[in-house]
Amino acid sequence: MGFAIRADQDRDDNVGDSQPQNLVLLTPLKSLPRTTASAQAAANMPLESPATIPDKTPQAPAEVRQLPKAPKLPLGLKLLVGVQQGSTVLTGGLVATALVIYSWTVYLDKTVARSFQHLESLKVSTQQVTTANETLKHSMAQQAESPASGFRPFEPKRAIFVSPAPARSLAKPGLKPQGQAPMPHPLGY
Repeated sequence: MGFAIRADQDRDDNVGDSQPQNLVLLTPLKSLPRTTASAQAAANMPLESPATIPDKTPQAPAEVRQLPKAPKLPLGLKLLVGVQQGSTVLTGGLVATALVIYSWTVYLDKTVARSFQHLESLKVSTQQVTTANETLKHSMAQQAESPASGFRPFEPKRAIFVSPAPARSLAKPGLKPQGQAPMPHPLGY
């Protein structure tokens, strides 16, 4: 039993409408030659033209064979494959770690540079404020010393002395002041 595939362009699904030259015949495995000499002779033979392929050819059914299983690898080769896979994962992890550390370093450098610029601008503004403050103090002293300001110089006989307040006794830490009830629970932490 053989199989044919349509190769024509029409959209009808009727096999009867297909021309014999538009059919490609697929031969089953049993009909192929099994010897190497006959296989080489078949390979050297020219392909049949589609016009010489018959419409229906009775042939034997195709033989279905199971694909061969993958051979088992020796223990040493399995170990080497495992080492390769492990080193690949380790290399990927190291590359990712290096990228994270590099980006963190760049971010840290930019942050330090930005903070340093801010510190320098604060130093400049502090110097400006100090200069303005001292200039203001000097001008106020100049105005106070001038006779037109109406300030009188300090006279010791016009000084006011205040007597110190009486010393209070310190409360002992273990005693609670009277008049307050003990708290049933703490107010907060």
